[in-house]
Amino acid sequence: MKWISQQLLRGCLLGSSLSLLTALAGSAQAADSQSLTRSITSLGGAQVLGVADTNNTQSWRAIPYAAPPVAGLRWRAPRNPASWSGVRDASGFSSICSQLGSYFGAPNPSTFGQPIGSEDCLYLNVWRPKSTASNLPVLFWIHGGSNLKGAASELLYNGANFARNANAIVVSVNYRVGSLGWLYNSALHDGDALDNSGNFLTLDLIKSLEWVRDNISQFGGNPNSVTIAGQSAGCINAWGLLQSPLADALVDRMICMSGLPNAYPTALGQLQSNAMLEQLLIEKGYANDKQQAAAFRQGQSASWVRAFLRGLPAADIVRHTPSPVVMGHFTDGTVIPWDGYADLVLGGYNQVPMILGTTKDEGSYFAGELQSYFKPDHAQMWDMVNNQNPANLSITDVVKPELYSSFRPAHRALSLGIDLAVDNICRYLRLLQGNIYRYNFDWDDAPAPWKEAFGAVHGIDIPFMFGNFPVAPQQDLMRFISSSANQSQRTALSAKFTKYLAQFMRTGNPNKEFDGLPDWPDWSNFWIFQKRLVLDNTVSSSARNLWRSDVNDALNQLDTDDRQKVQEAMSGQQVPLEDADVSD
Repeated sequence: MKWISQQLLRGCLLGSSLSLLTALAGSAQAADSQSLTRSITSLGGAQVLGVADTNNTQSWRAIPYAAPPVAGLRWRAPRNPASWSGVRDASGFSSICSQLGSYFGAPNPSTFGQPIGSEDCLYLNVWRPKSTASNLPVLFWIHGGSNLKGAASELLYNGANFARNANAIVVSVNYRVGSLGWLYNSALHDGDALDNSGNFLTLDLIKSLEWVRDNISQFGGNPNSVTIAGQSAGCINAWGLLQSPLADALVDRMICMSGLPNAYPTALGQLQSNAMLEQLLIEKGYANDKQQAAAFRQGQSASWVRAFLRGLPAADIVRHTPSPVVMGHFTDGTVIPWDGYADLVLGGYNQVPMILGTTKDEGSYFAGELQSYFKPDHAQMWDMVNNQNPANLSITDVVKPELYSSFRPAHRALSLGIDLAVDNICRYLRLLQGNIYRYNFDWDDAPAPWKEAFGAVHGIDIPFMFGNFPVAPQQDLMRFISSSANQSQRTALSAKFTKYLAQFMRTGNPNKEFDGLPDWPDWSNFWIFQKRLVLDNTVSSSARNLWRSDVNDALNQLDTDDRQKVQEAMSGQQVPLEDADVSD
């Protein structure tokens, strides 16, 4: 018995020693600001192991911020993720969210137009400089893709270069897209205001911002200095966060690139979701046509509809998601109480310092895609951009020869319409707040024929922001930008752009004394004052005013049919053509 007691005592002492050593090791790890192992506070200290990344940075990828929204959690507000024991590997990206294959997300010509991705996709990624710095400002990146496609893991969004060059934390996030992210249908309602809102995409973003609030200090970030940023649909979604009172305490600044605030009445959401439901009923054999499908739908209980929709494979939902515009945000009264653009100009938003930008040729991509000016199909265009020598291509290889004469007038009118809408937002909001910084991105020195076909295309500012310019063997739609002839121009402009953004993230003002950059004016409605920064090989401020008459002049260069198509495209993208004639 004495021997047994000695062994038990020895074992207890050994166990205590090991526990103490483990605790000390954990404390040393926590104290090491350059450790690749970090703790997730909101999950009781669950740990993730990141990797040493490019440009002397560190990254942690595929960190869950919500439970997988599958089965009974489909079309519900995001729930907390499960914790884990041990150290979770955070070296690789998660699956992209369910969507149709395209130029974006996980581009592969063999999957273009086919359902790809997974509903188990609510993960985020973190980059930081490899340094002892703490309390760094946070860039919260919201990817674009028409809210139908895209992913945080795209090549252009790699946060390593921005984290190093801006000395900041970068967080990029996946969120539900298409009808899995936005679906308003009363049959899904069960009494919970968030679950009933239809705004699941917005709730995903709010959930991930809550993750930043609770955990980013463990990665050296300042939870009270969060700049939301997004391009295209990402910008639309950033506006949605400013329109949601649920995000008020989570957002300090905004960078919005080529996107407009929007909102849809729930009644329109109901109509769109019923139409999708009826298509699915026909496909699954419950009806032969729309009339029969509508009658069948109306005869079913809400519980039957819920079970039917939640029992379908995600691929079925993806294939029947409305395109090119899926409705959202919905003015449900809880997540989005405000009516988009109309209420925004009346002050229905979180008033934070903001940067609002557009590119000179916003309309070239939209004219090519939505109005069928482009000659190649998606797989062919992908091949031309990534694998063919531009010297062997002509403009009529990209733009249909029979439409070439109207291509530039059409996309110029679209570009000016988007420019006018953003200028008008600045005019209206200037009556409510200061710290509104407008930019026009005019750089368009890609090699021919891309300079003429794309120009300063929608999204061209992204690689300059992140410092990521795709080159062989990398594959990306923005690969057309890069050439040895323009490398020094790209590098210089990217460095200037990043300096402005880094300062804005810290102070809400992109200007810093003695940094050698031109002053970026705060927007003024007084006609003679400087209004915007023009980003090109030469960066300069401008007092240029844009009015509806400028858009009309461009529209007047089109024949009746082309003019109508352009105006329909503007209407479909909720681009209001009006003059906001206001003054300080």
